[in-house]
Amino acid sequence: MSDPILEDYKLYYSARSAKFANNPKYRNSYLAEKRMSDAMQACVCLEDFRENAVEMSNACAIALVKDECTIEKNFYDKQLEIIRGRASSEILEKIDSCLTSLDLATMVVEETNKNNVTISLDESHRISLSEWDLLDEISIYENAVVPEKYKARMLEVVENITHSLIEGVKSTEENNSSWQAGWKIIPEKNLEYRHLRILPFAMLHVHTQIAVYKSWLCFRTM
Repeated sequence: MSDPILEDYKLYYSARSAKFANNPKYRNSYLAEKRMSDAMQACVCLEDFRENAVEMSNACAIALVKDECTIEKNFYDKQLEIIRGRASSEILEKIDSCLTSLDLATMVVEETNKNNVTISLDESHRISLSEWDLLDEISIYENAVVPEKYKARMLEVVENITHSLIEGVKSTEENNSSWQAGWKIIPEKNLEYRHLRILPFAMLHVHTQIAVYKSWLCFRTM
């Protein structure tokens, strides 16, 4: 008489391998899951599966991460997201050295956390573009043609905005320097595709605004 629990396990592992069948993006997962399923189908009793179960389970976990990181890397490569794609590239380089699921999980967390810091530092350069409206306000108030009695008020607004911008730069650089010593805002970073592609502005406009920002920053912080 067949063991109903064994039969359930056979159905379960068969379904797991079928999930990845005919999907070229999950080729590694299919092969690993198929190997495990075939091993289970050959079992006469559950004890037959015990010897290699852990090793095959680890192989399935590693295969799935390998497939998903490959998908992620290909996507980021297509978008020219050289920073966001770095984690998947690093994981793929190191994954074959992982022997257990614990090794795998530790490595993935370490690489993901490290890359999250890199992403945060990279996107912090966008502060030089996120405050365009404040630069515009400075220009408006500095060049406004108003009666003499309003000029002092205009200059006070300019000073307040300027102070806010300078403090924003200082606090961003101080905060990021705790993650990367000597980190500084580089406005030109925003001309790289990963930043430029999300801006609803013409390239010429971005170049012009960066030049204005740099000239303001150099003048105000001298």
